[in-house]
Amino acid sequence: MTGRQRLQAILAGQPTDRLSWTTLVDDLTRSVMPPDVREMPLLDFYRMIGCDLLQFGDYGLPTPMTPACRMVTPPIEVEHFTRDDGAWVRTIHTEWGDLTAMWRSGHPVKHAVTCLDELRTLHNLWEGSHYEELPGHAESFAAAEAAIGDMGVYCPTTEPSPVQQLLEIEMGVAGFYFMLEDHRREVEALLDVMHARRLEEYRLIARLSPAEVVIPVENTSSTMISPTLYERYSVPQLRDYVDALHAGGKLCVLHMCGHLKALMPGIRATGLDGANAVTPPTVGDVTFDEVLDFFGEDFLLFGAVLDPTIFQRGSISAEELGRALDELFTPRLRRARLTLALAADGLPTSLDRFLAVRAWMQADSA
Repeated sequence: MTGRQRLQAILAGQPTDRLSWTTLVDDLTRSVMPPDVREMPLLDFYRMIGCDLLQFGDYGLPTPMTPACRMVTPPIEVEHFTRDDGAWVRTIHTEWGDLTAMWRSGHPVKHAVTCLDELRTLHNLWEGSHYEELPGHAESFAAAEAAIGDMGVYCPTTEPSPVQQLLEIEMGVAGFYFMLEDHRREVEALLDVMHARRLEEYRLIARLSPAEVVIPVENTSSTMISPTLYERYSVPQLRDYVDALHAGGKLCVLHMCGHLKALMPGIRATGLDGANAVTPPTVGDVTFDEVLDFFGEDFLLFGAVLDPTIFQRGSISAEELGRALDELFTPRLRRARLTLALAADGLPTSLDRFLAVRAWMQADSA
């Protein structure tokens, strides 16, 4: 089987010729590798290490994908600049007020919504927006798949659902919960209008995208939201998104790389088909076996993360890594709809780690 055929078989619940593994790397990952490896095109790197490529949205593609749709906002002006200290600042000027946020090293350090007036501005911005189809998506998708070739499949990704977007981006964890406590009616109204617009997006993706599977990037974790609030706010919205994708013949695999054990009843209630980036203890809090115990043997573990404390341990040898893989792949996991993922993006990683996994996979399938 090619990587594409293997991943398609896993998505369809069909047998594969061998175990499947994937990874996601960036410039920082390759910063400690030999110069010729650092400089090669990223898709060529994936070919060299021999993984199945679960192409996570546009991450690392030579040409960004033309998406199926885009958000059309009311008239706004966006201003951004980089400060002397390296922080990146963005201000959205609207007729209702300004929303200013600041990021450092890709992470928000100043959130756009810090008071009721800013919350109302964000509400008006979402309420006045809509999603529309973009021309050229089918051609762009075909070009991306041609670039990937027989290595794997392209998986469109979507932004976090409304609660997660407010927690991660617009308000921050503390800001969201203070605002929810002090201005519950206004926060819930914002969540409702955000959801209505995002549902437009999902319906367009479901109708227009040739992809077999869509990955909403949730980053869900019980360290950010309680099971009660997750089931009250997130579950009904995610269920709508899953239903929209299913209506278009798509599978929905939620990207959830946090602590999931307490949230699993709510996650199951969404009707999703699988999870991406499930991470075992101690980084996460649930094992692959526990996920299958709860969701069933047909649940997709599409990019389940090899324990990062093993793969990224500074002193681990190829032999130790091989023993860890021997222990991981029990008969049950060998039968599962599983693609193993090596956590590497943002982490300087020796090339030998990837080559050791490749060698183990080749020996295992011999």
